Amino acid sequence: MTRRPFFQFLLFVASFLITASVLFGLSACSRQEQDKPATPAPKAVPVQPAAPAVKPPTVSVDFDNVPLAEVVVFVTGQTGKGFTFAGNESKPITWIEYHIERAKVLDSFKAALAASGLTLKAGNQAETLFVIEQPEEVKVPCKLDFASSKRGTFFLFDATIYPKESFPFPLRQQGGHWYALVPKSVADRLSAAPQQAAQ
Repeated sequence: MTRRPFFQFLLFVASFLITASVLFGLSACSRQEQDKPATPAPKAVPVQPAAPAVKPPTVSVDFDNVPLAEVVVFVTGQTGKGFTFAGNESKPITWIEYHIERAKVLDSFKAALAASGLTLKAGNQAETLFVIEQPEEVKVPCKLDFASSKRGTFFLFDATIYPKESFPFPLRQQGGHWYALVPKSVADRLSAAPQQAAQ
């Protein structure tokens, strides 16, 4: 009978220690959470209204069969670029376009020149000077009528007789025949002439 109260006492002490250790552990956890610095709430950033989009300055052109030299004066004023001609300054140009951004005036002018059969090439590396010229025409071989004598070789070309030394186009001989490399438009005109004469 004396053992039972001792047992009970031991059980009481054990349960007390277990309970105390559980409570101590819980209080330590809550203390660590209290020791952590509180993270500040994110601050609200005021949203500023978007600035209205600024449109780049534009220009409009209305050139209808105007001499190229006059159009170039306008383009130079807008771009600050210089231009040289290849004997085509009086060629009439048509260029009608509205609301072109100033930065794109040169590209638009280049397209207008191409529509008129001209090309725009950079005249220097800095691209501050440009050359306006006719594009080089494709050349095709054209068989020639010729005669050779002690005085030399002569060619009949476009109703004119030329000595070999003063023929206006590059010559080559192949298989006993003479050929000249002529612009395609000239070759087309020469081939159309006999057909028109036959009609």
